[in-house]
Amino acid sequence: MAESLNQDLSCSICAQMYTEPVTLDCGHNFCKSCVLELWGEEWAMVSCPQCKQEFPRRELMTNQLLVTIVASLRHLNLSLGTGVNGLRCPLHCETAKLFCSKDLKLVCPACLPQGQEGSSALIPGDEAYAFCKGKLENSIGLLEKKLEEYREAQAARGIKITETLELVKSLQENIEAEFSKLYQFLQEQERTVSDKLRRESEELVQSLEVNLKLISKKSSSIEKFIAEMHSLIHTDDQSRLLTDIKSVLQRSDLHNDPILQPSDMSLGEFNGPLQYAAWKQMLSIINPVPAPLTLDSETANPCLILSKDHTMVKRRTKFKQLPETPKRFTFCVSVLATEGFTSGRHYWEVEVESMSGWIIGVAKETVNRSDDIPLTPANGFWTVQLWNGKVHASQGRSGSLCCADIKPDKIGVYLDYEGGQISFYNGGDMSHLYTFSDHFVEKMYPFLFPLPNMEMSEAEILKLFHLYL
Repeated sequence: MAESLNQDLSCSICAQMYTEPVTLDCGHNFCKSCVLELWGEEWAMVSCPQCKQEFPRRELMTNQLLVTIVASLRHLNLSLGTGVNGLRCPLHCETAKLFCSKDLKLVCPACLPQGQEGSSALIPGDEAYAFCKGKLENSIGLLEKKLEEYREAQAARGIKITETLELVKSLQENIEAEFSKLYQFLQEQERTVSDKLRRESEELVQSLEVNLKLISKKSSSIEKFIAEMHSLIHTDDQSRLLTDIKSVLQRSDLHNDPILQPSDMSLGEFNGPLQYAAWKQMLSIINPVPAPLTLDSETANPCLILSKDHTMVKRRTKFKQLPETPKRFTFCVSVLATEGFTSGRHYWEVEVESMSGWIIGVAKETVNRSDDIPLTPANGFWTVQLWNGKVHASQGRSGSLCCADIKPDKIGVYLDYEGGQISFYNGGDMSHLYTFSDHFVEKMYPFLFPLPNMEMSEAEILKLFHLYL
């Protein structure tokens, strides 16, 4: 048995007892210096000296259990020709016939404290080999299992990297496409205004040129007529002056027509709020823009009050009896919007500035409306809530995640039905708060839940934002 134990604790490269034993990814053990010397200094792919499995990296893991066993045997002066029962304790020079399964070391009777001879942790020396071998086999089994987990994780990470790169490419293409629409629209708007300026300027310049020619012609005619009148004034023929004076003065009156004033460029059209005008026109191509939603009174909990235009909701100070319908929330003090969605991309905003607590999101049509259930994706609710002045996203069994440390004045909700995306934004600066990814098969409705407050205030309302221009 001693020979077998020493053989199992020997390196297959140097055939000596392990020195700094290390374990490769395949599970085989060697002396650290032996395997490094065998691999050499080249940085090419290396392999196991025993099973020939190849490894892309030089990863050596110290086998602590082997280190402990080898160190114990070396302290007990174990040699290739000595049996287990022939070991002597270096402290007491007695035969070490017992092995402590707790401390993993050989002991002699003198090493044992009084009364410990019968301890269950002590086993005979001839059983220690099987015990240690079993320990090693268990350790190898655990390491092999962990190795398999790492290999599976490695493969999963490779797939994740590929999927991430593909997603980034798709998102980049989407960004370019979305902004390309805006660039194209602005370029077309610029061309339209520039073309109109060019046409009007050409018409104005042409009109000015015609006017200039007419003025030049009139000026030439007047100059000639003035010369004629000077000639008549300086003539010595008095009878001619007296005879022609009437017709000359009549002809002079014909030159008193007012000079036509030229038109001016329309500065207000070409030097006004051009960017704002273009932005208002741009709304016709932006998709989605804040949808003008309204609230469905048939879904509203009896503890809620809706405004006349069904765009605002607040809690009642007193309960009011309302007709029970399958659509009405009877436990959760919430309300749905009238409009639901089964396709497309949609965006809406809720003004929350006056509320100290709220839950906002999306609910599928068939959610439970009469029982106390968690508002989680598993139950058909995708929501964020204001709690202790911070915004949290509900993640189901894993609790909630804080996604904003400040209290927003407005919450934006984006639903991409086919894309399986529900995203939340700070409506003030459009900073992203949280995104749910899921698969939708039912009609989806905007969901509002004003949370209770000890000091009920008339000003505490949730309001659906409508964009007016």
